[in-house]
Amino acid sequence: MRTKFNIIPDLNALNCITMHPNMAKRNNISARKKWFLRFGIQSLEIKLRTSSFLEENELKVSVEVIEHFRIPLNCGYEIRREMNEIILGPFIGILTASKKSSLDETVQYLSNYIYDYYHIGGAALAFSLEGINPIEKTIEGYLYNPEMKKWESGVYTYPASVFKIIYLNKDWRNHFQTVYGSRYFNSYVFNKWEMYKWLSESSEIIPYLPRTMIYNHAEDIDYLLGMYNEIFVKPVHGSMGDRIFKVSKNEINGLKLEYHQNGVPYEKQFSSIQELDSYFKDQFKRKTIILQQALDLISYDGRKIDFRIVMVKNQSGVWEDMCMVAKYGQQGSIVTNILAGGTAEIGEITIQKIFGLSDEEVYRFRKEINRIILKAADRIEECGVHCGNLGVDIAIDTSKNIWIIEMNNLNPSPLFALDINDRPLFYQIKRLNMLYAKRLAGFPEDLP
Repeated sequence: MRTKFNIIPDLNALNCITMHPNMAKRNNISARKKWFLRFGIQSLEIKLRTSSFLEENELKVSVEVIEHFRIPLNCGYEIRREMNEIILGPFIGILTASKKSSLDETVQYLSNYIYDYYHIGGAALAFSLEGINPIEKTIEGYLYNPEMKKWESGVYTYPASVFKIIYLNKDWRNHFQTVYGSRYFNSYVFNKWEMYKWLSESSEIIPYLPRTMIYNHAEDIDYLLGMYNEIFVKPVHGSMGDRIFKVSKNEINGLKLEYHQNGVPYEKQFSSIQELDSYFKDQFKRKTIILQQALDLISYDGRKIDFRIVMVKNQSGVWEDMCMVAKYGQQGSIVTNILAGGTAEIGEITIQKIFGLSDEEVYRFRKEINRIILKAADRIEECGVHCGNLGVDIAIDTSKNIWIIEMNNLNPSPLFALDINDRPLFYQIKRLNMLYAKRLAGFPEDLP
């Protein structure tokens, strides 16, 4: 555990930081060398002094250096040497809203990320796109005060890393890539079709993907229905089971359409592919739509079941498989979304109940799921998307085959932990998000 330093303003020296000689020696920092101090994305040449009159956990910093960096004085900081720079931090940004008004309304809830401030440390800045001044490289936002345990508004410099939990347009993505490179995560939010294209290029992963294609013409429906008796029709952008339709052939050579709206099941009959195609064109206008092979999902008491797996990178940059949650849909529903009336259960319990497996067999089956998900996560990052957390929806069919349905990297909700009554897991997921951001800010776990 690195020492947490308190910052003391130095009213006498210029461009200088002073530390206890023991701390300088411990961090291999010599007063005889040229040094730069880095805070956030900025770096400034400074003089280094040592003094035995300081406590070992104190850093004396010249006032003009504090003002140049806008260093908050109520945080506990760590230091790390990298080449000829002394990094002060971590300084982590949480980009949580587009509008300042949205940030104002929600910032109090972000304290969930900081509950373990002792291990995270440094400065945590919550901000919106509206608060960014790209010219001055400053941000108007809220900085967490660990002494008062509250968020305080102000104007600060750019942080060292960013945990992004909103969509960005191309201009903003270019800006963050220019400034941060690989030091911000969940960089690009991919859609269902992009996921399928990228994963299907891997011979190791394609066996776990239901057949999927872009829907352009009525013939596309006819083609996929010719291969499978049932298919799903979905927008490439969408979540929570919204606007998902199931199409199947009925006994009289017509077509049956099933969907849910506001928790209510609906069913329609169509006499031809062309008639169904016209219906979808009216429903989706010009949005991009996919057709997907329907699977024979496991079920219980007439309730379809699929699973959400929560993956989070830790401070070492390694994926941790946090949990597998079984999602039970309503009876007769084609979707399993919990907000649409479904319920949740620990996934391993569900697997054991459905298939009658022993504890050891459940363990081995769960390890196989983890192996597949890790390969898929690695493949997504090979395609240029820097992820720090993923929500992976998988299905298991009645033959015990594993299928990857969807991967979500737009701040996948940790609320699944609460759905299975595991509040400590909820906080652990958020804690790891911040520890991974701490790694990107220059404080990886494996360095002394």
